Amino acid sequence: MVAKLPLSGHKVLVTRPQQQAKALADMITQQGGEAIVFPVIEINKINTGSEVSVSPIDADVIIFVSRNAVHAFFSENKPEIPASTLVVAVGKGTAETLAQHGHAQVLCPTQAIGSEGVLMLAELENVVDKNIVIVRGRGGRELLADTLATRGAKISYLEVYERKLPSATVEQCNQAYTADIIVCTSVEGVTNLCSLLNKDIEHVFKKALIVLSERIKQHALSLGFKDVMISADASDQAVIQRLMEMER
Repeated sequence: MVAKLPLSGHKVLVTRPQQQAKALADMITQQGGEAIVFPVIEINKINTGSEVSVSPIDADVIIFVSRNAVHAFFSENKPEIPASTLVVAVGKGTAETLAQHGHAQVLCPTQAIGSEGVLMLAELENVVDKNIVIVRGRGGRELLADTLATRGAKISYLEVYERKLPSATVEQCNQAYTADIIVCTSVEGVTNLCSLLNKDIEHVFKKALIVLSERIKQHALSLGFKDVMISADASDQAVIQRLMEMER
């Protein structure tokens, strides 16, 4: 008798951007589930021009706020990051992506994910007169920069991509409605999901939702979701583990 896999009989809606969805979708399939890829954010690389006042090569600290920030940064002919520069990843997934680009020695928060976790790092407590470059998407959160600035740091942004609401066909939306579990990885993603599936949003609100942080959970609850769970961290492995731990 063949053992039943943990996700057998479950359809999981994967809302990560198209570039990031495959790995998680494959892992869901390996555990017996059906992955429905339904990107709710479209990622487009942008030309940075002279937007940054401090070059990464001159930075004391460079912070990457997402996997997309890493991919977009290294897709251009950027200067090498000096060994003396402290490289910070906002979470495990971002750190893994940096390792793929040859930067395995990075600082990564363990107590919390996101900007809040980065701000808890002891290495960023005393940053007076430090040049810090934050590599991010256009229009990201200001918490990280504002807090580090109050600690005395000189902050520059390097915005290397932009996020857009993608289009979805009626067929794609109808398939998305059939999922019984949703994975959403950002506040903007939850908002966009509701926008794309607004035709039957009350049905969507009844589905189990897995998110990556308390901040995203509270946003989802405020919109109308009822059953929201948080994964241990932002990695695909943590999301899969949370899916398998769910009470059926």
